[in-house]
Amino acid sequence: MIKTLRFTLMAVMMLICGAISAQTVVTFTAGTDKSEGATLTKDGITLTLDKGTSTSGLGKLATTEYRLYKGNVLTVSSTIGDITNIEFTCTAKNTAKYGPGCFASQTGYTFEGTVGTWVGSATSVDFTAETAQVRAKTIKVTIGGAAGETKKAAKLAFSEEKVNHEVGTDFTSPTFSWETTATVKFSSDNEAVATVNAEGVIALGTEEGKAVITAESAENDVYAAGTATCTVYVWHYVTYKKATAIESGKKYLIVAQRDGNTYYAMPCKESYKYGYLSTVMKEGTLDELKVESSYDDNFVFAECEDGYSIQDCYGRYLYMDDDPNHKSFQLGTEPVAWEVEASDNGTFSITNNGQFIQFGQGTFTSFGAYATKQDNTVLPMLFKMVEGTTGINNIQTTTAVKNNVMYNIAGQRVNKDYKGLVIMNGKKMMVK
Repeated sequence: MIKTLRFTLMAVMMLICGAISAQTVVTFTAGTDKSEGATLTKDGITLTLDKGTSTSGLGKLATTEYRLYKGNVLTVSSTIGDITNIEFTCTAKNTAKYGPGCFASQTGYTFEGTVGTWVGSATSVDFTAETAQVRAKTIKVTIGGAAGETKKAAKLAFSEEKVNHEVGTDFTSPTFSWETTATVKFSSDNEAVATVNAEGVIALGTEEGKAVITAESAENDVYAAGTATCTVYVWHYVTYKKATAIESGKKYLIVAQRDGNTYYAMPCKESYKYGYLSTVMKEGTLDELKVESSYDDNFVFAECEDGYSIQDCYGRYLYMDDDPNHKSFQLGTEPVAWEVEASDNGTFSITNNGQFIQFGQGTFTSFGAYATKQDNTVLPMLFKMVEGTTGINNIQTTTAVKNNVMYNIAGQRVNKDYKGLVIMNGKKMMVK
């Protein structure tokens, strides 16, 4: 009887201990777990977004990520027990916009790479997007178990996550720090641009371009696995000077000057099919611009029937469609003629389909095209690339070797459907 009672008590104690240490993990996945408003509940865990709530945050538009705009407060609360761990997997790293480091600091919260982790014991925890927007693909909430059971963060870190280096200037490697006791391994995805040794010291290679340096450590008994990256850009300046006439096949920046500043256009993003041309501002009224070679912001003007075609770095041709309400540029695969006329004041009238390019409608600092002169807009100037500062340099050759990227003879990136003479993997070839 006594023996039976003893085993019964032991069994009860084991069940109690098992219940105390048991953990429940509830994972919210953007695109799968959605709500119509600012509150989302799943398995006893509720996410509540306050201050500046947007339906693109927790609502029905959250197809790929939960968005917490700057100033938003996200409350994670539980009705099934104490929360001991909350993990955000974000779309950017550390303190970069959209990363986990954009949350306000608080006791128990740390971040590394794309992951932010809170450890403690509470039924409700608030997170404030303080320095920038935070975007999370998943939010994982752990209930029960002893608070602090999560392994320590490896805390791998380069002193700089991004290094911009101009050819010909002194280069100093960022420092590397860590806390893990596991071995840290280093690698470069482009050793022609930058290498890294076993201590995390970065050195330049022989070519221009981009290299991502990665540090990784495995999980051990005390520390979680860790990773950190440093992206190195090596470039030179490309010079553009103000032009008074058009030369066919040459590269130009589309430029505007207003209120004592100079603006030059950037091509629309590669995925866009139409859009206005956003700009980069330089202080002063300039006759010469220097642009980093890693940014291919020029446009090729080439003679065609009835005028000149305008082609961007992705091989797309700008044109205006037949809808006069459309002021942004359409982006096509075939050359379209623009009428180009130079004026005595250094500007150009550049017209297609009855609409001519203008800069700065209203308070905007972008280029569009309109049938009549708009309030506050100015006509564009053209700055021609100086010979010898070509956009086809090692950064493009290096990329092409790895990815079979093609460029036309003007140095512009083209898609796989392009026909004609191209440069790929550093060699000229004819695509038919």
